[in-house]
Amino acid sequence: MSLTPQTRKRLPKIKAGLLKGDNYTIIGEACGVTEKTIDRDVKAWLQSGNFEDWIKTQWIELHGRILAEDPTEAYRQISRLVTKMITQRQEIRTEGNLNITGLNEGIDKLIKFSKEDETDAS
Repeated sequence: MSLTPQTRKRLPKIKAGLLKGDNYTIIGEACGVTEKTIDRDVKAWLQSGNFEDWIKTQWIELHGRILAEDPTEAYRQISRLVTKMITQRQEIRTEGNLNITGLNEGIDKLIKFSKEDETDAS
């Protein structure tokens, strides 16, 4: 989903407001629109995929600051994230194998039932 020109125009103020901790009403006032418009803009932004890119950029910037201030804590947090990523990949592989195994078992049962039906028909 792409963003409308109006939403793209408001987006810098929306991002700045979110970083300050402003609510949609305050952000809407800064943009000259209602909070419902900001809500719609944010929903469109989420659906567009651009929000994830922004979050990743924010994370990289903040990680750089924390790394400079407290490298041990930065290492702990990045290690947690890497562990989660590895676990998720392993779960996806396991689920994929289980689905294939389940599919194969289902096919085997169908073949078995069809053979029994052929035997009964004879």
